[in-house]
Amino acid sequence: MTLDTLRAAYPPFAGDARVYVHGGTCGHSVDVAQFVDELRRASRAAFAEAGCDGACWAAPAATVVREGHTHRFARLDQSGVAPLLICMAGSCDTSDADGGQRRTGLLARLGRNDGTLNDALADGAYGAAAAALAISPDAVIEAVEELGLSGRGGAHFPTGRKWRFASGAGEPPVLVVNAEEGEPGAFKDRHLLEGDPHRMLEGMIIAAHATGARQAFVYINGQARNARASFERALGDATEAGIVGGDALGATVELAIELRSGAGGYVCGEETVILNSIEGQRPIPRFKPPQITVAGVFGRPTLLNNVETLAAATQLFDPPPAPAKLIPLSGAVPRPGLYEVVIDGQSTWESVLAEAGATPSDVAALLLGGPSGSFIPPSQFATPLEMAGLGAGAVTALANGTDIASVTRDLARYNAQESCGECTPCREGTVRLVQLLEAPAIDRARVDDLIDVMTEASLCQLGGMAGRPVASALEIFPEAFTIAAAE
Repeated sequence: MTLDTLRAAYPPFAGDARVYVHGGTCGHSVDVAQFVDELRRASRAAFAEAGCDGACWAAPAATVVREGHTHRFARLDQSGVAPLLICMAGSCDTSDADGGQRRTGLLARLGRNDGTLNDALADGAYGAAAAALAISPDAVIEAVEELGLSGRGGAHFPTGRKWRFASGAGEPPVLVVNAEEGEPGAFKDRHLLEGDPHRMLEGMIIAAHATGARQAFVYINGQARNARASFERALGDATEAGIVGGDALGATVELAIELRSGAGGYVCGEETVILNSIEGQRPIPRFKPPQITVAGVFGRPTLLNNVETLAAATQLFDPPPAPAKLIPLSGAVPRPGLYEVVIDGQSTWESVLAEAGATPSDVAALLLGGPSGSFIPPSQFATPLEMAGLGAGAVTALANGTDIASVTRDLARYNAQESCGECTPCREGTVRLVQLLEAPAIDRARVDDLIDVMTEASLCQLGGMAGRPVASALEIFPEAFTIAAAE
């Protein structure tokens, strides 16, 4: 079978116009179901539920696709049905409902794709997988290396190099997808799975072909029920169509995919915790060595990538002009949501804030990376963004007047609460760090020494990076704290 044959078997919607109501977590959190009920009563026209398109601030929202053009409608209620019906009839007035967000890469299909195979194929899905299957695995890895794709889970390790390690493991590796995303303020992977699940599945097929993987586990946060349901539907459709387990893309894809749910704890995002959880063991980190590329899940060589990394691999044969990163932005901005930022030496936090409707003067600081992150002061908002400084991408804007010391203590308390207790530096260190921060005056030398011990001796990065926001806040905003005089 060829891709053209597959597309003929799953044709796109044939009507003049179609409404996509943005559901997902964003829409359902503001009761989009009421709007759907009203739309169903008012019209028999075709409409479908899609995921949020990244403009989380606009929910409940909808997109009308008519004659190849996309029209967005924001903050809808029952009265918003009429404008949609008028637009479907040929007269659209949307007045910049999306706030000017760019959607040229991984966000391009969000909000106008109901997760069905028909919609996905119409938007170009599985073209990259078919092209990858037509060349050798080594050629695919070379293409990934040339693309310069790095991991989007926070470490930014070169993806091509990781795939090459896995392909040379001596036996077929197990592919594990990290869709845990338990970090507060992070929601990019959830959006991709809810709104464009076939893209991640396509990335899995490319990775499996490149490395020889024949078994895969998708580890999804147990609280991300919409994301899991969306991916399950996509996997079922792809299996029925012969994309997975068949030769619908021109070559047989022998990849058995199983889903696992995480417990939702912050530590469950750590790679060895994921492996233990998949095996049914207590979700705690493992000692290294061995590295998971040598002995991972069930003792087998393991390739672990997160959702955004695999989604980005679908750009393999149509690469973007510059690397891009998905940024979940929340906090003190008028338009919180998911932004796609091009890392081209020109994008700055100032430009990201502008897209979100904020000005630098409105923001006291940005917290990059959640409880394991660091603060960025306004003086650095105009500095060009670098991939290494973005972590997993979660960004929280703190409003002017925010008590930085209070925020820092809250972050320290969260890390202490989330520690799995397996190693002493994290179990005891995170609690002791909270105590030091709650003292009437902070002993800076003791805080610094404790952070050094936690960073160097903790078993995983929860403890290893728990002191990072504290050190950052003390360095950038010393005036926010009462520091004890040095003895």
